[in-house]
Amino acid sequence: MKVLGIHDGHTATACVMVDGKLLAMVSEERIWHEKEKGGFPSEAIKEVLALSGLSPEEIEVVAVATLTPPLLPEEFKKPPFPRNLYQSLYRILPRRFLQGTSYVDPVVKIVHRLSRRREKVEAALRELGIRAEVVFVEHHLGHAASAFFGSGFDRALVLTLDGAGDGLSGSYYVGEGLKLERRGRISAYNSIGEFYTRITEYLGMKPLSHEYKVMGLAPYVRAEDRRVKEAYERVRPLFRVSGDRILNESGRYKADYLSLFQRLFFKVRFDTVAYVSQRLLEEVVLEWVDNLKGEYDTLAVAGGVFMNVKMNYYLLERFRNVFVMPSAGDESLAYGAAAYVTAQRGIRPEPIGTLYLGREFGDREIEEALDKLDGKGFKVERIGPDIHEYVGELLAEGKVVARFFGRSEWGARALGNRSILADPRRLEVVRRINRMIKKRDFWMPFAPSVLAEDFERYFKVPIRSKSERYMILAYPTKEEGVRDLPAALHQSDLTGRPQVVYEEDNPTYHRLIRRFKAKTGVGAVLNTSFNLHGYPIVYTPEQAVFTLANSDLDALAIGEYLVMRVR
Repeated sequence: MKVLGIHDGHTATACVMVDGKLLAMVSEERIWHEKEKGGFPSEAIKEVLALSGLSPEEIEVVAVATLTPPLLPEEFKKPPFPRNLYQSLYRILPRRFLQGTSYVDPVVKIVHRLSRRREKVEAALRELGIRAEVVFVEHHLGHAASAFFGSGFDRALVLTLDGAGDGLSGSYYVGEGLKLERRGRISAYNSIGEFYTRITEYLGMKPLSHEYKVMGLAPYVRAEDRRVKEAYERVRPLFRVSGDRILNESGRYKADYLSLFQRLFFKVRFDTVAYVSQRLLEEVVLEWVDNLKGEYDTLAVAGGVFMNVKMNYYLLERFRNVFVMPSAGDESLAYGAAAYVTAQRGIRPEPIGTLYLGREFGDREIEEALDKLDGKGFKVERIGPDIHEYVGELLAEGKVVARFFGRSEWGARALGNRSILADPRRLEVVRRINRMIKKRDFWMPFAPSVLAEDFERYFKVPIRSKSERYMILAYPTKEEGVRDLPAALHQSDLTGRPQVVYEEDNPTYHRLIRRFKAKTGVGAVLNTSFNLHGYPIVYTPEQAVFTLANSDLDALAIGEYLVMRVR
């Protein structure tokens, strides 16, 4: 069965699944070179069809995530009708009513019809020549399907948490075989994810995008400081956990949070705001998880709240098996919708494996892009198949090198094929990379790519998880990790968000890190995404060359070519 999966909200994404096997998945932002581009993913659909070798006519089912029109970034402050209806009504409805979920299904049905969602999606598909059956998958069911079927577990407790989708902010299920049985849900009003997004906005960062910066800022605060404790005491009553529900007790929702924060955080430092918000998120979510755990020792999770890598670590301490959907935000809903529809037709989707699901470019395309450099300030040399070892040696010499090789990775994390690499021992490279290209906020850490055989040498690992491959878990660091990886750790709490590199997942990247280890004794390299500040991770050779030309990188390894900057 040939299924096209679509998410048409922010960071719009498309994927193709054939008989349960995920063949391709690409986000619209990569093709347009426009970060978090939302809307109907026409170009991504064309791309995944081409990568899968399918014509539009061959698609049998289109699985569309989310029943109501998904939120677009440009609609965040002024949502259109009928989305804004709920935000208006909440001010006049009783809190107890809003905390429940009895009204959710009727409202979702009304909004689905009023928005003419089916007609608009089917019309957009027809323009691409796709006239297959269209199946809509409820938002949190899509998240749950991505977690459960992506995990490969036979049976698991499945949790979802995010800002909101289809009137909900969370849900929990039992997954077994081909089935997902919903056991409970949390209304959008009770969203701990929405709270965190509004904190992001309050701190002057970009909501729906920079929540990770709040998480990164939080550890710089001294938790024992009296003023910090007082700030937390004011925030803690905003949410409570009651059995299987998270409840919003603040009396505020959406943009109305901002006036509350102005009162609660008057004269409170910005880093303290980040700390108390991160702590509240962790305590509320983990209490909810503990209440649901019961007899389950296997857990699968998805949804934007589980992009919080620091919180995710504590899940590893509570279960024997844990899977966190990589890039667990709404961009993963395309896969979740396709997986759910595939399972409904009697085919168990294959678990998530490699995320190298985008395009690979050949020599001719690379050479055409390199021609645009005109040789100005750069030396181009074809190294050949040994380029991976050569890059490992350059890193050992202190060079900062961008790597463009093989199929592009899907998701928010660069996993070696579209990455900027450096020596993790050298703290000075943090400043160099920021000056050269990234322009990151001073408190934000980089991350290490670690050989699988060296992972536990550097990090404290309660249990092993397949998700360790995807930079979705942060770990405390052992003494050897602090010594060998200082530039790739959080500079305050010395945790790391590693990509654990297995040879079978990416043999050429594994070779590169092995050569670096042979030269230095360190089985890891610093890895950050290959992009200019404000742009998505590069996808094409042209984007790679553009990024090189507009940065101060030492070199670009692209295919079997090495481009060195002449200094």
